[in-house]
Amino acid sequence: MKTAMRSAPVPTLRAFSIEKMRSYWLLSKPRVTILVWLTTVAGLVLGAWGQSVSGSLILLTLLGSWLVIASANALNQAMEWVQDSQMTRTAGRPIPAGLVRVHEGWIVGVLWGILGVALLALFANTLVALLGLVSILSYAFAYTPLKRYTHLCTAIGAVPGAMPPLAGWVAVTGSVSPEAFLLFIIQYLWQFPHFWAIAWLNREDYARVGFHMLPYAGADGIGTSRLVLWYTLMLVIFSAVMGFYLSKPWLYLVGVVLLGVWHLHKSLQFYRAPERLTARGVLMASVLYLPLLLIWVIISR
Repeated sequence: MKTAMRSAPVPTLRAFSIEKMRSYWLLSKPRVTILVWLTTVAGLVLGAWGQSVSGSLILLTLLGSWLVIASANALNQAMEWVQDSQMTRTAGRPIPAGLVRVHEGWIVGVLWGILGVALLALFANTLVALLGLVSILSYAFAYTPLKRYTHLCTAIGAVPGAMPPLAGWVAVTGSVSPEAFLLFIIQYLWQFPHFWAIAWLNREDYARVGFHMLPYAGADGIGTSRLVLWYTLMLVIFSAVMGFYLSKPWLYLVGVVLLGVWHLHKSLQFYRAPERLTARGVLMASVLYLPLLLIWVIISR
C-alpha cells in the first residue's frame, strides 16, 4: 500500500501552471489566430517595401497584432461558452471543458486586448491602434451576439476578419492606400466561401444552438454552394486587380490564375454536389488560397 502511494503522481505547482498557460493559449484559438496573424505579416512586409523600418517596430507591431486577434477570440469564447458546450466541434474548448473559468476568459481577453492596442499605439501609430480596437469590439460585441439573430452576422464578422493585412500596412506607413484597401477587400471576400463551407459542414451543430451561419435563412445546399461559387469568383477577380499595383504584374497574374482556377474548381464541385466531401474541398482550398496568394503578392512586388 505504501509503495503504491509513493508511486502515484502528485500534481506540482509547475505542472499546474504549465497546464493553465496551455489552456489560456487555447483561448486564443491558435490555429485561427496564426493564420490571420500571418496576413498581418504580409501587410506589414508590403507596406514596408522600399522603406527603412526598425526591427523593434516590426516585432512590437506583430506582437500587438497577435494580442488583438487573440483577445477577440478569447472574448468570443467567454461569451459563447454555453453554446460551445453543446456543439461537437467546440465542446473541447477550454471553458466548456472546465480548464478555464468564464471570468478567467473575460480577464485574459480584456488584458490581451488592452496590451495589444497599447503596444500598437505606443510603438506603431494611433491609426493602427484604432483599427485593432475596432476589430476587437466589432468581433466580440457585434458579430458574436448577432450569430443568434441573423445570418448577416457573417458579413459583419468579416470586417474585423479583414483588418489584419490593412493593419500591417498602416502600422509601417501610417496611412491607408489603394493597395492596402484592396488587401482588405480580398481578405473580406475570402472569408465567405471559407466560413460558409464551415457552416455547411457544421450546420446541425449550429442549428441546435440557434446560430444563423448559412448565407440566408433556410439556405439549402444548392443556395449555399451557389453563393460560395459567386463569392469565389469575386475573390479571384479582386485578387487579379492587385496586379495593377505590382512591379511584376504578369508574373503575379500567372499565380492568380492558377490559384483562382483551383479554388473555383473546388467551389464548382461543391455547387454540383453539395456534400461533406466537396465542402471540405472548398474549405481546404480557401485555407491554402489566402497565404499562397499573399506570398505571391510579395514575390511579385
